[in-house]
Amino acid sequence: MGDILTNKFLQKAAFDAKSVNGALLKLGIRPVDLTDDVMVAAYILDPGRTNYPIDFLAQAYLDTDIARSIPDGIDEAAFRTAELADITARVAPVLREKLRSNDQERVYAEIELPTIDVLAEMELVGMKVDGDALIRFAADIKQQLEALSDRLFAIAGREFNIGSPKQVGEVFAELNIETGKKTATGQISTSHDVLVELAQTYEIAQLIIDYREMDKLRATYAEALPKLIRDDGRIHGCLNQTVAATGRLSSTDPNLQNIPVRTTLGQEIRRSFIPEKGNKLISADYSQLELRILAHITQDAVMTNAFRDGEDIHANTARLVFGATDEKDLKEKRRLAKIVNFGIAYAVEAFGLSTRVGISRAEARKVIDDYFATYKGIRKYMDDIPQQAKRDGFVKSLFGRRRYFPSINDRNFTVRARQEREAINMPIQGTASDIVKIAMINVDKALRNEKLETKMIMQVHDELLFEAPVNEIEQASAIIKREMETAAKLDVPLIVEVGVGDNWMDAK
Repeated sequence: MGDILTNKFLQKAAFDAKSVNGALLKLGIRPVDLTDDVMVAAYILDPGRTNYPIDFLAQAYLDTDIARSIPDGIDEAAFRTAELADITARVAPVLREKLRSNDQERVYAEIELPTIDVLAEMELVGMKVDGDALIRFAADIKQQLEALSDRLFAIAGREFNIGSPKQVGEVFAELNIETGKKTATGQISTSHDVLVELAQTYEIAQLIIDYREMDKLRATYAEALPKLIRDDGRIHGCLNQTVAATGRLSSTDPNLQNIPVRTTLGQEIRRSFIPEKGNKLISADYSQLELRILAHITQDAVMTNAFRDGEDIHANTARLVFGATDEKDLKEKRRLAKIVNFGIAYAVEAFGLSTRVGISRAEARKVIDDYFATYKGIRKYMDDIPQQAKRDGFVKSLFGRRRYFPSINDRNFTVRARQEREAINMPIQGTASDIVKIAMINVDKALRNEKLETKMIMQVHDELLFEAPVNEIEQASAIIKREMETAAKLDVPLIVEVGVGDNWMDAK
């Protein structure tokens, strides 16, 4: 079997090749030149689905059903395995032809298929975690939560379940705090967005936000991660390739992509991820990747020139859009400029901006209008893309990845507006996901070519994390930076910031 799987002259098709490859890698077998993964092919063709089981593929593309019963005298596992192999072999050319006719073969053959091997290896290697540090941290969080709850109970004048939206709503009613919003069942809304707005006036709202965030970190990471550490001292999570409609990878068991990096508690969680003795961690992070893609796609002259000249894009926006003059004014307005710059890629609206920045909707509307008066190419892009999506039913990344928008002509304004925002963001986020995957493929290949022991161990959106022997740090860092910055040729430079440390946080 090993000879067959490692024979580059044989065509090989699989269903969920990442799982198959992971099992084979544990046996010391590294399959080469995978021709097809029918699950991944189906995902590219229809990225809006949540899963792609083999029975769905058989019905959708072969107009056949899997067997409901197994013939007498035949082992069930053997029968189902043979059936899976048969359907995989028959559906693979059908999917390949559909990809070819959709002009999506490049995304499939050059990006997604090679990514499978990289992900399988990353999951096998895993990440080393200091479980004892997390246990101590969980105890510390518990003390902080007790102090927070005491303060909340004092303000409320009684005890209540802080995690219960219903009971929090009742406390707000007793304190005459108007949220202005109700849930579907008629109760007072205490959603995160509502609390953020109330926190500008009421201490209790901010304390509830703090409590909820702290309690989530405790349950999701500080207490949960030590239980996931295997005998090798490492966590072997799952990087999902066929979940996000934009092509982004997702992380589960555990989700390591959602650890907040800007909060003190989130940073402490990251510090628990450490290298083996004699190694260090290397973090390589694209600088403002989505904004650079936005500049390239829209061909906006102002933003493109700013990136080409190596300017601080947020400071540039603060000056051009918000009229910042001296250094003090620039510092204050740069924060606003940063929120707007990143928000534009997600089609931020006046209400969303006003909530994030703490200004009125009218002020937020003026900020957005002034922004588009400066970045005219971006305004045109945001007008054109929804029309393109309505005409074609989909929009594409620079590499041909599609996302479909079946409800973009819906009569319901809320549904239609959400699809328009997603359509505006798709070429940007889809292209970012493609570039990061190309970088992962190229870095992995370059490290192998140099016969280095450095291993890629995690991907968090625009950041790649590596574990490297100390004597390889300089060479590996140079290779990683080079391959990431040359993963795609845009009209603006791709910049990667590389850091080295004794834990994940210190490597940033």
